Amino acid sequence: MKQQAFQTSSITESVVAFGQYARSHGLNVGIQETQDALRCLNEGLVSDRDTFKYALKTIFCNSPEERKLFEKLFLLYWDTNPMDMQEPKGKTRVQGSLTKKVNASLVMLGRGKTEAPEEEAKNVSGANETERLKHTDLSKLDEMDAALLEEIAKKMFKQMVIRLRRRIKEGRNKGQINLRRTIRRSIGYGGEPIELFRRARKPKKQRLIVLLDVSGSMDKYSYFLLRFIYALRENFRQLEAFVFSTSLIRISKALLPNRLDVVLATISEQVDNWSSGTRIGECLNEFNEKYGKLLLNGSPVLLILSDGLDTGDPALLGREMIKLHKRAGRIIWMNPLKGMKGYAPEARGMKAALPVIDDFRSAHNLESLLELENILAYA
Repeated sequence: MKQQAFQTSSITESVVAFGQYARSHGLNVGIQETQDALRCLNEGLVSDRDTFKYALKTIFCNSPEERKLFEKLFLLYWDTNPMDMQEPKGKTRVQGSLTKKVNASLVMLGRGKTEAPEEEAKNVSGANETERLKHTDLSKLDEMDAALLEEIAKKMFKQMVIRLRRRIKEGRNKGQINLRRTIRRSIGYGGEPIELFRRARKPKKQRLIVLLDVSGSMDKYSYFLLRFIYALRENFRQLEAFVFSTSLIRISKALLPNRLDVVLATISEQVDNWSSGTRIGECLNEFNEKYGKLLLNGSPVLLILSDGLDTGDPALLGREMIKLHKRAGRIIWMNPLKGMKGYAPEARGMKAALPVIDDFRSAHNLESLLELENILAYA
Protein backbone atom coordinates (compact mmCIF):
# COMPACT_ATOMS: atom_id res chain seq x y z
CA MET A 1 0.00 0.00 0.00
CA LYS A 2 1.27 3.47 -0.92
CA GLN A 3 2.23 5.98 1.76
CA GLN A 4 -0.45 8.37 3.04
CA ALA A 5 0.24 11.90 4.29
CA PHE A 6 0.03 10.88 7.95
CA GLN A 7 2.86 8.38 7.42
CA THR A 8 5.46 11.01 6.48
CA SER A 9 7.83 12.86 8.77
CA SER A 10 7.69 16.30 7.09
CA ILE A 11 5.50 18.33 4.76
CA THR A 12 8.20 18.13 2.06
CA GLU A 13 8.19 14.35 2.26
CA SER A 14 4.37 14.44 2.11
CA VAL A 15 4.42 16.39 -1.17
CA VAL A 16 6.99 14.07 -2.77
CA ALA A 17 5.05 11.00 -1.64
CA PHE A 18 1.84 12.50 -3.02
CA GLY A 19 3.49 12.84 -6.43
CA GLN A 20 4.36 9.13 -6.32
CA TYR A 21 0.85 8.32 -5.10
CA ALA A 22 -0.75 10.29 -7.97
CA ARG A 23 1.55 8.66 -10.55
CA SER A 24 0.73 5.17 -9.28
CA HIS A 25 -2.97 5.91 -9.84
CA GLY A 26 -2.65 7.06 -13.44
CA LEU A 27 -1.67 10.74 -13.39
CA ASN A 28 1.33 11.78 -15.49
CA VAL A 29 3.45 13.09 -12.60
CA GLY A 30 7.23 13.01 -13.02
CA ILE A 31 10.30 14.73 -11.61
CA GLN A 32 9.44 18.11 -13.14
CA GLU A 33 5.91 18.12 -11.73
CA THR A 34 7.20 17.11 -8.30
CA GLN A 35 9.79 19.90 -8.38
CA ASP A 36 7.07 22.41 -9.33
CA ALA A 37 4.95 21.15 -6.41
CA LEU A 38 7.88 21.66 -4.01
CA ARG A 39 8.36 25.14 -5.42
CA CYS A 40 4.74 25.89 -4.47
CA LEU A 41 5.58 24.63 -1.00
CA ASN A 42 8.55 27.02 -0.78
CA GLU A 43 6.30 29.90 -1.91
CA GLY A 44 4.14 29.35 1.16
CA LEU A 45 1.02 28.14 -0.69
CA VAL A 46 0.62 25.24 1.73
CA SER A 47 -0.60 27.63 4.44
CA ASP A 48 -3.97 27.66 2.67
CA ARG A 49 -5.42 24.24 1.87
CA ASP A 50 -7.58 25.27 -1.11
CA THR A 51 -4.82 27.31 -2.72
CA PHE A 52 -2.38 24.43 -2.28
CA LYS A 53 -4.87 21.97 -3.82
CA TYR A 54 -5.55 24.23 -6.81
CA ALA A 55 -1.83 24.74 -7.36
CA LEU A 56 -1.14 21.00 -7.38
CA LYS A 57 -4.16 20.36 -9.62
CA THR A 58 -2.79 22.87 -12.15
CA ILE A 59 0.61 21.18 -12.12
CA PHE A 60 -0.56 17.55 -12.17
CA CYS A 61 -3.61 17.69 -14.47
CA ASN A 62 -4.15 18.40 -18.18
CA SER A 63 -7.76 17.34 -18.76
CA PRO A 64 -11.17 17.35 -17.03
CA GLU A 65 -10.85 13.58 -16.47
CA GLU A 66 -7.50 14.00 -14.73
CA ARG A 67 -8.89 16.81 -12.58
CA LYS A 68 -11.78 14.58 -11.48
CA LEU A 69 -9.33 11.79 -10.58
CA PHE A 70 -7.07 14.29 -8.79
CA GLU A 71 -9.95 15.39 -6.50
CA LYS A 72 -10.43 11.79 -5.35
CA LEU A 73 -6.71 11.14 -4.88
CA PHE A 74 -6.17 14.41 -2.98
CA LEU A 75 -8.99 13.53 -0.59
CA LEU A 76 -7.75 9.96 -0.08
CA TYR A 77 -4.11 10.95 0.41
CA TRP A 78 -4.34 14.08 2.57
CA ASP A 79 -7.57 13.44 4.47
CA THR A 80 -7.15 9.75 5.41
CA ASN A 81 -7.43 9.35 9.16
CA PRO A 82 -4.74 7.07 10.66
CA MET A 83 -7.39 5.65 13.00
CA ASP A 84 -9.24 4.32 9.96
CA MET A 85 -6.15 2.23 9.10
CA GLN A 86 -6.34 0.44 12.49
CA GLU A 87 -2.89 1.61 13.59
CA PRO A 88 -1.86 2.39 17.19
CA LYS A 89 -2.97 5.84 18.27
CA GLY A 90 -0.37 8.51 17.51
CA LYS A 91 1.78 6.12 15.45
CA THR A 92 1.83 4.35 12.14
CA ARG A 93 3.88 1.48 10.77
CA VAL A 94 5.82 1.86 7.50
CA GLN A 95 7.71 -1.01 5.85
CA GLY A 96 8.19 -3.58 8.59
CA SER A 97 9.07 -2.54 12.09
CA LEU A 98 9.92 1.12 11.40
CA THR A 99 7.55 3.43 13.26
CA LYS A 100 6.93 7.12 12.72
CA LYS A 101 5.02 9.62 14.77
CA VAL A 102 1.93 11.05 13.12
CA ASN A 103 3.15 14.21 11.43
CA ALA A 104 1.63 17.67 11.34
CA SER A 105 1.47 17.86 7.54
CA LEU A 106 -2.25 17.11 7.76
CA VAL A 107 -2.69 19.92 10.24
CA MET A 108 -0.93 22.32 7.87
CA LEU A 109 -3.61 21.48 5.31
CA GLY A 110 -6.39 22.04 7.82
CA ARG A 111 -6.91 18.37 8.79
CA GLY A 112 -6.08 16.08 11.72
CA LYS A 113 -5.24 16.68 15.38
CA THR A 114 -1.73 16.51 16.75
CA GLU A 115 0.63 18.37 18.99
CA ALA A 116 2.40 20.78 16.63
CA PRO A 117 5.60 22.73 17.21
CA GLU A 118 5.25 26.47 17.69
CA GLU A 119 6.12 27.27 14.07
CA GLU A 120 3.52 24.82 12.75
CA ALA A 121 0.95 26.25 15.16
CA LYS A 122 1.55 29.68 13.64
CA ASN A 123 0.96 28.24 10.19
CA VAL A 124 -2.36 26.80 11.33
CA SER A 125 -3.34 30.12 12.86
CA GLY A 126 -2.37 31.93 9.67
CA ALA A 127 -4.44 29.55 7.56
CA ASN A 128 -7.48 30.07 9.79
CA GLU A 129 -7.04 33.84 9.62
CA THR A 130 -6.82 33.66 5.84
CA GLU A 131 -10.02 31.62 5.64
CA ARG A 132 -11.82 34.08 7.92
CA LEU A 133 -10.80 37.09 5.87
CA LYS A 134 -11.63 35.36 2.56
CA HIS A 135 -15.24 35.02 3.72
CA THR A 136 -15.60 38.44 5.42
CA ASP A 137 -17.80 40.99 3.66
CA LEU A 138 -15.57 43.77 2.29
CA SER A 139 -17.86 46.44 3.75
CA LYS A 140 -17.25 45.08 7.29
CA LEU A 141 -13.44 45.08 7.30
CA ASP A 142 -11.63 47.25 9.83
CA GLU A 143 -8.38 49.00 8.89
CA MET A 144 -6.09 46.23 10.17
CA ASP A 145 -8.06 43.45 8.48
CA ALA A 146 -8.23 45.43 5.23
CA ALA A 147 -4.43 45.77 5.13
CA LEU A 148 -3.92 42.06 5.82
CA LEU A 149 -6.57 41.02 3.29
CA GLU A 150 -4.94 43.19 0.64
CA GLU A 151 -1.67 41.27 1.06
CA ILE A 152 -3.50 37.93 0.91
CA ALA A 153 -5.53 39.04 -2.11
CA LYS A 154 -2.48 40.23 -4.00
CA LYS A 155 -0.96 36.72 -3.86
CA MET A 156 -4.22 34.94 -4.58
CA PHE A 157 -5.13 37.12 -7.56
CA LYS A 158 -1.70 36.46 -9.06
CA GLN A 159 -2.07 32.71 -8.52
CA MET A 160 -5.56 32.84 -10.04
CA VAL A 161 -4.31 34.48 -13.24
CA ILE A 162 -1.42 31.98 -13.55
CA ARG A 163 -3.88 29.09 -13.25
CA LEU A 164 -6.16 30.72 -15.81
CA ARG A 165 -3.33 31.02 -18.32
CA ARG A 166 -2.47 27.33 -17.90
CA ARG A 167 -6.09 26.24 -18.24
CA ILE A 168 -6.44 28.21 -21.47
CA LYS A 169 -3.28 26.60 -22.89
CA GLU A 170 -4.13 23.02 -21.95
CA GLY A 171 -6.46 22.56 -24.94
CA ARG A 172 -3.74 23.10 -27.53
CA ASN A 173 -3.21 19.38 -28.18
CA LYS A 174 -6.91 18.73 -28.76
CA GLY A 175 -8.75 18.93 -32.06
CA GLN A 176 -9.70 17.04 -35.20
CA ILE A 177 -7.11 14.52 -36.47
CA ASN A 178 -5.21 15.58 -39.61
CA LEU A 179 -5.48 12.32 -41.60
CA ARG A 180 -3.11 13.36 -44.41
CA ARG A 181 -0.19 14.17 -42.10
CA THR A 182 -0.92 11.16 -39.85
CA ILE A 183 -0.94 8.68 -42.78
CA ARG A 184 2.19 10.21 -44.30
CA ARG A 185 3.99 9.93 -40.97
CA SER A 186 2.82 6.31 -40.46
CA ILE A 187 4.71 5.12 -43.58
CA GLY A 188 7.93 5.16 -41.58
CA TYR A 189 6.30 2.85 -39.02
CA GLY A 190 5.06 0.26 -41.52
CA GLY A 191 1.65 1.88 -41.86
CA GLU A 192 0.91 2.00 -38.13
CA PRO A 193 -0.48 5.45 -37.08
CA ILE A 194 1.73 5.77 -33.99
CA GLU A 195 1.85 9.60 -34.07
CA LEU A 196 -1.41 11.53 -34.46
CA PHE A 197 -1.39 15.03 -35.93
CA ARG A 198 -4.31 17.32 -35.15
CA ARG A 199 -5.88 20.40 -36.69
CA ALA A 200 -6.02 22.23 -33.36
CA ARG A 201 -6.79 25.90 -33.67
CA LYS A 202 -4.45 28.36 -32.08
CA PRO A 203 -6.17 29.51 -28.87
CA LYS A 204 -7.32 33.12 -28.90
CA LYS A 205 -5.86 35.53 -26.40
CA GLN A 206 -8.53 36.18 -23.82
CA ARG A 207 -9.74 39.79 -23.89
CA LEU A 208 -11.44 41.29 -20.88
CA ILE A 209 -13.26 44.63 -20.47
CA VAL A 210 -14.05 45.71 -16.89
CA LEU A 211 -16.52 48.43 -15.86
CA LEU A 212 -16.38 49.42 -12.16
CA ASP A 213 -19.16 51.35 -10.42
CA VAL A 214 -17.63 53.97 -8.08
CA SER A 215 -20.86 55.62 -6.93
CA GLY A 216 -21.73 56.38 -3.30
CA SER A 217 -23.60 53.12 -2.77
CA MET A 218 -20.45 51.23 -3.82
CA ASP A 219 -18.12 53.26 -1.61
CA LYS A 220 -17.27 50.43 0.80
CA TYR A 221 -16.38 48.07 -2.05
CA SER A 222 -14.87 50.32 -4.74
CA TYR A 223 -11.30 50.47 -3.43
CA PHE A 224 -10.92 46.71 -3.07
CA LEU A 225 -12.61 46.05 -6.41
CA LEU A 226 -10.21 48.52 -8.00
CA ARG A 227 -7.39 46.49 -6.41
CA PHE A 228 -8.93 43.44 -8.05
CA ILE A 229 -8.93 45.14 -11.48
CA TYR A 230 -5.37 46.30 -10.91
CA ALA A 231 -4.24 42.72 -10.25
CA LEU A 232 -5.96 41.52 -13.42
CA ARG A 233 -4.39 44.36 -15.40
CA GLU A 234 -0.91 43.40 -14.17
CA ASN A 235 -1.35 39.87 -15.49
CA PHE A 236 -3.75 40.26 -18.42
CA ARG A 237 -2.30 42.35 -21.24
CA GLN A 238 -5.58 42.18 -23.15
CA LEU A 239 -7.61 44.15 -20.58
CA GLU A 240 -9.47 47.47 -20.76
CA ALA A 241 -10.74 49.11 -17.56
CA PHE A 242 -13.28 51.88 -16.90
CA VAL A 243 -14.85 53.47 -13.83
CA PHE A 244 -18.29 55.05 -13.92
CA SER A 245 -20.86 56.84 -11.79
CA THR A 246 -22.55 59.81 -13.48
CA SER A 247 -20.05 59.60 -16.36
CA LEU A 248 -17.53 57.11 -17.75
CA ILE A 249 -13.73 57.36 -17.39
CA ARG A 250 -11.21 55.06 -19.11
CA ILE A 251 -8.39 54.11 -16.70
CA SER A 252 -6.56 51.39 -18.66
CA LYS A 253 -3.39 53.42 -19.22
CA ALA A 254 -3.34 54.65 -15.62
CA LEU A 255 -3.00 51.13 -14.20
CA LEU A 256 0.79 51.03 -14.15
CA PRO A 257 2.74 48.26 -12.35
CA ASN A 258 3.39 48.84 -8.61
CA ARG A 259 1.71 52.26 -8.64
CA LEU A 260 -1.73 51.69 -7.16
CA ASP A 261 -1.52 54.71 -4.84
CA VAL A 262 -0.67 56.95 -7.79
CA VAL A 263 -3.56 55.46 -9.74
CA LEU A 264 -5.99 56.20 -6.90
CA ALA A 265 -4.77 59.79 -6.67
CA THR A 266 -5.04 60.25 -10.45
CA ILE A 267 -8.56 58.82 -10.58
CA SER A 268 -9.65 60.95 -7.60
CA GLU A 269 -8.49 64.08 -9.42
CA GLN A 270 -10.08 63.15 -12.74
CA VAL A 271 -13.33 61.63 -11.52
CA ASP A 272 -15.26 64.48 -9.89
CA ASN A 273 -18.28 62.19 -9.61
CA TRP A 274 -16.56 59.57 -7.43
CA SER A 275 -19.00 58.52 -4.67
CA SER A 276 -21.92 60.45 -6.17
CA GLY A 277 -25.13 59.05 -7.75
CA THR A 278 -25.23 56.43 -10.49
CA ARG A 279 -26.54 56.73 -14.04
CA ILE A 280 -25.61 53.30 -15.36
CA GLY A 281 -27.66 53.54 -18.54
CA GLU A 282 -26.06 56.83 -19.59
CA CYS A 283 -22.58 55.50 -18.85
CA LEU A 284 -23.19 52.34 -20.89
CA ASN A 285 -24.52 54.51 -23.71
CA GLU A 286 -21.29 56.52 -23.59
CA PHE A 287 -19.28 53.31 -23.67
CA ASN A 288 -21.21 51.94 -26.66
CA GLU A 289 -21.00 55.19 -28.62
CA LYS A 290 -17.41 56.11 -27.83
CA TYR A 291 -15.62 52.77 -27.38
CA GLY A 292 -17.93 50.03 -28.64
CA LYS A 293 -16.70 49.95 -32.22
CA LEU A 294 -13.06 49.87 -31.12
CA LEU A 295 -13.23 47.45 -28.16
CA LEU A 296 -16.17 45.13 -28.76
CA ASN A 297 -14.79 43.56 -31.92
CA GLY A 298 -13.83 39.90 -31.53
CA SER A 299 -16.46 39.16 -28.84
CA PRO A 300 -14.51 39.97 -25.65
CA VAL A 301 -15.70 39.11 -22.13
CA LEU A 302 -17.40 42.07 -20.41
CA LEU A 303 -17.23 42.24 -16.60
CA ILE A 304 -19.44 44.77 -14.78
CA LEU A 305 -18.85 45.37 -11.06
CA SER A 306 -21.89 47.23 -9.72
CA ASP A 307 -24.76 47.01 -7.20
CA GLY A 308 -27.23 47.95 -9.97
CA LEU A 309 -28.72 50.87 -7.99
CA ASP A 310 -29.40 53.19 -10.94
CA THR A 311 -30.84 56.70 -10.56
CA GLY A 312 -31.31 57.10 -14.32
CA ASP A 313 -33.80 55.72 -16.82
CA PRO A 314 -34.01 51.88 -16.51
CA ALA A 315 -35.38 51.64 -20.09
CA LEU A 316 -32.16 53.24 -21.37
CA LEU A 317 -30.10 50.80 -19.31
CA GLY A 318 -32.03 47.87 -20.78
CA ARG A 319 -31.48 49.08 -24.37
CA GLU A 320 -27.75 49.62 -23.87
CA MET A 321 -27.36 46.18 -22.26
CA ILE A 322 -28.99 44.60 -25.32
CA LYS A 323 -26.47 46.39 -27.54
CA LEU A 324 -23.61 45.06 -25.41
CA HIS A 325 -25.05 41.54 -25.43
CA LYS A 326 -25.08 41.48 -29.23
CA ARG A 327 -21.37 42.27 -29.49
CA ALA A 328 -19.74 40.89 -26.32
CA GLY A 329 -18.84 37.22 -26.11
CA ARG A 330 -20.13 37.01 -22.53
CA ILE A 331 -21.47 39.49 -19.97
CA ILE A 332 -20.61 38.84 -16.32
CA TRP A 333 -22.23 41.07 -13.68
CA MET A 334 -20.79 40.83 -10.17
CA ASN A 335 -22.93 42.54 -7.52
CA PRO A 336 -21.72 43.00 -3.89
CA LEU A 337 -25.32 43.03 -2.64
CA LYS A 338 -25.95 39.54 -4.01
CA GLY A 339 -23.83 38.10 -1.20
CA MET A 340 -26.24 39.42 1.44
CA LYS A 341 -28.78 37.05 2.96
CA GLY A 342 -32.24 37.47 1.45
CA TYR A 343 -31.07 39.64 -1.45
CA ALA A 344 -33.30 39.80 -4.53
CA PRO A 345 -32.58 41.90 -7.66
CA GLU A 346 -35.54 44.25 -7.16
CA ALA A 347 -33.75 47.54 -7.99
CA ARG A 348 -35.00 49.04 -11.28
CA GLY A 349 -31.56 49.12 -12.89
CA MET A 350 -30.71 45.56 -11.91
CA LYS A 351 -34.08 44.30 -13.16
CA ALA A 352 -33.56 45.99 -16.52
CA ALA A 353 -30.07 44.51 -16.99
CA LEU A 354 -30.71 40.98 -15.73
CA PRO A 355 -32.39 39.46 -18.85
CA VAL A 356 -29.22 39.74 -20.97
CA ILE A 357 -26.61 38.89 -18.32
CA ASP A 358 -24.85 35.54 -18.89
CA ASP A 359 -23.47 35.20 -15.33
CA PHE A 360 -24.88 37.03 -12.32
CA ARG A 361 -22.55 36.59 -9.32
CA SER A 362 -21.75 38.14 -5.96
CA ALA A 363 -18.68 40.30 -5.28
CA HIS A 364 -18.94 40.91 -1.53
CA ASN A 365 -15.78 39.10 -0.36
CA LEU A 366 -12.46 37.73 -1.59
CA GLU A 367 -13.86 34.21 -2.02
CA SER A 368 -16.53 35.45 -4.44
CA LEU A 369 -13.98 37.40 -6.50
CA LEU A 370 -11.78 34.31 -6.85
CA GLU A 371 -14.78 32.52 -8.38
CA LEU A 372 -14.14 34.61 -11.50
CA GLU A 373 -11.44 32.06 -12.40
CA ASN A 374 -14.01 29.32 -13.04
CA ILE A 375 -16.20 31.70 -15.06
CA LEU A 376 -13.40 33.00 -17.28
CA ALA A 377 -11.96 29.53 -17.84
CA TYR A 378 -15.03 28.60 -19.89
CA ALA A 379 -15.95 32.02 -21.25
